[in-house]
Amino acid sequence: MIARFGVTLAAVVIGSAMGAGHVAAADLRLPFSPPPQAQAASAALLSWAGPYFGVQAGYLSGRSEVSFPTTGEFHFVDPKGATVGATAGFSAQWGRIVAGIEGDVNFVDARATIDTGFAPTPAVTQLQSAVNWNSHLRGRIGYAFDRTLLFASGGLAIAGVESKAFDNASGTVANWSDTRIGWSIGAGAEFRFARPASLRLEYLYDNFGSKTLGAQTVGATAFGERGSRLDTHTVRAGVYWRF
Repeated sequence: MIARFGVTLAAVVIGSAMGAGHVAAADLRLPFSPPPQAQAASAALLSWAGPYFGVQAGYLSGRSEVSFPTTGEFHFVDPKGATVGATAGFSAQWGRIVAGIEGDVNFVDARATIDTGFAPTPAVTQLQSAVNWNSHLRGRIGYAFDRTLLFASGGLAIAGVESKAFDNASGTVANWSDTRIGWSIGAGAEFRFARPASLRLEYLYDNFGSKTLGAQTVGATAFGERGSRLDTHTVRAGVYWRF
């Protein structure tokens, strides 16, 4: 009987020790915590780099001053009209800074005619000024806000200009057609409505300075020497595709 009691006591001691061991092991386990959530990767900045091509249309308003040095007389013959054309360019990008170069060529239908005769027939003599086409070679630099690019531009401006003088009493016309070279500055915004395509709205100021138009004799009518000064303002919108 004593032996049986010893076996029972040994079993109780061993069981208690094993239970205490399990409790100790449980106490040593670290509390469970879920794995840290991976931070969402920030969206990559939309790229404005690479070549692009587009078409644009807008409105041109010019200031054309015709002056006569021998008499001190001058007139404003300000051409106004539509413009439509195409642009090609290339941009590079450093973070949010975008810079590049682009060229465009545009058909322009801007003209004005004024009467310069005396009453009662002021239309007996007239002056006309017209811009038939223009082109630009410009550098651009801008700052990108995801889908929007704000930019400034500057460079070379070229225009096909026509000046006319009418003597309607004799039916004769003097015509001065030439290519003017000047400078251009501008600014605008471009919005990417799709990954390869963008919509642009911009303003351009072109200054072509002054030029002397030599005297002409047409038939029996003499047209005196005159000075011609021209600058233009253009607002236009365009759609552009990147490759």
